[in-house]
Amino acid sequence: MTEGEHTPARPAWTCVACSRDWPCEPARVQLIGEYGEQRVNLAVYMATQLGHAAGELTHASPTELYQRFIAWTRP
Repeated sequence: MTEGEHTPARPAWTCVACSRDWPCEPARVQLIGEYGEQRVNLAVYMATQLGHAAGELTHASPTELYQRFIAWTRP
């Protein structure tokens, strides 16, 4: 991990770089840049992350998790 990289700190799922909920806006921009036109692959990756987070963010509703991890991946 490089300094300033917007990655999740588990189990809280906050951003290592900015302490906001992950994926924060900079992380989303970075991920979109990495996946480019492969939005389905991005959605699959984020669904996997949602699965991990659901077990750790037990206070979050399924709707909250969907909005946070999946909804923004749509073009």
